[in-house]
Amino acid sequence: MTTRPLAVDADARDLAAAEHLVHSLDEVLGAGQAADAYVISTHVVREPTARFVAVLSWPDGPAVEELTALLADGLPQAYVTLDSPAIDEAAARSAGRLARYPGRTSIETVTTVAAVEADSIVDAVEGLAGISLGPDDTLDLTGFARPVWRDGRCVLLVQRAASGLVPFEVRHQIPCCSDH
Repeated sequence: MTTRPLAVDADARDLAAAEHLVHSLDEVLGAGQAADAYVISTHVVREPTARFVAVLSWPDGPAVEELTALLADGLPQAYVTLDSPAIDEAAARSAGRLARYPGRTSIETVTTVAAVEADSIVDAVEGLAGISLGPDDTLDLTGFARPVWRDGRCVLLVQRAASGLVPFEVRHQIPCCSDH
């Protein structure tokens, strides 16, 4: 069984490339069979150049050697390692955004704070900008919820939008200063 996390580095320079790496990992790992069986978090690594690295943890998955070989065959452009600062962050749950995690498919819908915390590995839902949340508050997480590792916990950050409470990170990012 795989208990040691693996880092997968495909030189992803932005969030779109990081999401593409996650989808590529899903394809290689056969996500249809194990949609919530593994955790993939993405982490910023600054050396030698700034990029996102994916950390894969699959507690009941294949042995480390088998998984490493599978990734090497399925993602030949990526570098797979057992030693990376990103692995340390994921293990400490100190940084990184979760793209795949147990319960993700259950909560990426219109749901409540209590349901997110009960039906996924999310430990807490926190509102930004002073937003107080109660267990019955409705969240629109339809199709996209990316919690983060922070202080040893999995935290989903939400904000107010015209449609109600939504994730802080949205699927389609608008680059800063894109209008000028």
